[in-house]
Amino acid sequence: MILLIVSLPAAAEGLPVSALKITGSNGKSHEFKVEVAASAPTRATGLMNRKSLAAGEGMIFIFPQPKDVMMWMKDTLIPLDMLFIDTSGKVINIAENTKPMDETIIPSRGLSAYVLELAGGEARRLHLAAGDKLSGAALAFKAKD
Repeated sequence: MILLIVSLPAAAEGLPVSALKITGSNGKSHEFKVEVAASAPTRATGLMNRKSLAAGEGMIFIFPQPKDVMMWMKDTLIPLDMLFIDTSGKVINIAENTKPMDETIIPSRGLSAYVLELAGGEARRLHLAAGDKLSGAALAFKAKD
């Protein structure tokens, strides 16, 4: 198996941008360009203070090892959909339209190796669901901590 890592132009925040695909149980797939947050500081900042996030774009958080992830929306100005993903790339839980500026903890509800954040409403619009499968160059990045 040959794995090709394709990095797209860096995002405004200086993070690498890479390709990601989500394939549903019906075989339909959706492609995204995602910023890669692979270090503790970039995961802590995430999409805070962003005023918008276009359809087809997002941010993937890469953790050093699978864990019960706890996210929140502090200093996040826009609603987000959060997809919690296991080591195989399978979506285990989706938190839809999370509330901006809210400090309520959003749990993964299972061991997550990745979290994908998309614009609020994207999961519903694209009919994304637990069990969908992620693939693409973005998953080849490793955590830097």
